[in-house]
Amino acid sequence: MSFDRLLEDLEGSSKMLDFRFENSDIPMYLIIRSLLLQTIINKDFNLSSSHVDKKKSFIGILKYIFYTIKSNLFLAPKKDVIIFSSGIVNVVEDGKYINRLYDSFNSLYPEKTQIIESSTKMSYLLPKKEKIYFKDLIDILIILGSKFIRIKRNDRLNIDKLIEYIKNSPNINCDELTYEGLKTMLLKMSKQLNLAISLYKFFLKMKKPKIIILENAHYGGRYIPLIIAAKELGIKTAEYQHGYVGLTHYAYNYAQNIFNFIEQYLPKYLLTHGKYWSDRIRTPSHKIEIGLPSLSLRINNLQISNTDSKRILFISGGTVYQQLNQFIELIVDDLTILGYELILRPHPSEMPMFEQRYGNLIQKGVVLDTKALYETLKNMPIVVGMEISTVLFEAVCFTNRVYLVDNDYTRFCEPKIGFLTFANKNDLIESIKKDYSMGIDANYFWDSNWKENYKNFIEKIIGISNAK
Repeated sequence: MSFDRLLEDLEGSSKMLDFRFENSDIPMYLIIRSLLLQTIINKDFNLSSSHVDKKKSFIGILKYIFYTIKSNLFLAPKKDVIIFSSGIVNVVEDGKYINRLYDSFNSLYPEKTQIIESSTKMSYLLPKKEKIYFKDLIDILIILGSKFIRIKRNDRLNIDKLIEYIKNSPNINCDELTYEGLKTMLLKMSKQLNLAISLYKFFLKMKKPKIIILENAHYGGRYIPLIIAAKELGIKTAEYQHGYVGLTHYAYNYAQNIFNFIEQYLPKYLLTHGKYWSDRIRTPSHKIEIGLPSLSLRINNLQISNTDSKRILFISGGTVYQQLNQFIELIVDDLTILGYELILRPHPSEMPMFEQRYGNLIQKGVVLDTKALYETLKNMPIVVGMEISTVLFEAVCFTNRVYLVDNDYTRFCEPKIGFLTFANKNDLIESIKKDYSMGIDANYFWDSNWKENYKNFIEKIIGISNAK
């Protein structure tokens, strides 16, 4: 299966967008699109979810309720720039959590910017370095309020028609459980949609921002009501790249023939980390290269010391953890004999299940790494991945020996990428022995001029001044 063929099957005709919610022009397909594409790709390549749920304690639930109310978004001050962020992008620095994606932008316009975060699995990462407000209260109000709203008859009919249309699309073979999940998602949105738009409008009228910057906006679904509310109020909208986006990322690549039909439901601007990413994604949003401040600032301050080290860092993105586990188990003895220390860095969302997923590797001497990413990378001469991850691209700033397995899935994701590749255990060992290296310009991935780029966007395009 090729990604372009998948897009053609689903979006080759704009008829997929004909099924809409009553009293709105919103295509139902955009609500379920990301989930549908992700499910198809996961099934085709036998991928797992990187996100692992962890049961919350009673005290944990009480703390969640307390901070949801105490620092809810309605209490946030009026600012020209409101950034809606996930909580998972926080990292610890000097005993406090910082937002690695947005704190640098906030520092340029501290009097003009407010960050509003969502919880991470009903938990807040505290204490914070900056004053942060939380978005969860409005999500809870939408869910509770929707309990008193009936699903419209026409919505039920159109939902059934859309699901049937998808079932009859060529080369789309999902199981009934998937279709039921898509239907449930649409039925919930039928009840929540207008309420969500109204609540977001109420919030935005209170705060009067000139622009909102969203995370994950291209995923559609629950982000669409906020985008609609902002655009109807004349507030500019943008999304800042938060991770890997590439040729086949299902959320950031749309069939070009539907651009005119969907641009009103996507942010006007998509701010990327560099030209590489802008060149690879297909969206009607205007792409503007900004950079990744957290990476550029750390590189300037770090002393890279990996030249004589015999360490190999294995990166997990969480979706092929079984294959990664099996591969490390096969190769650990061979690399240990060669004098190498093996380090494994799990995806942050894997940590609740780390023992179950990788406990056997720890027993074999593999070292678990949970330190700040760049502190780890500066000491790693070799980085290895079994799936596409932004960490591999970040590693290019620290070493010229970044390996990616060559298989159907990685070729599906990035057919031409420039990393060193290996097909199996022996292939990787031989490449390491021969000290192969690659020639990739890190600036193509990561625009180092982030400060001027962001100031230009905020001041010249959005019209906000008084930078720090």
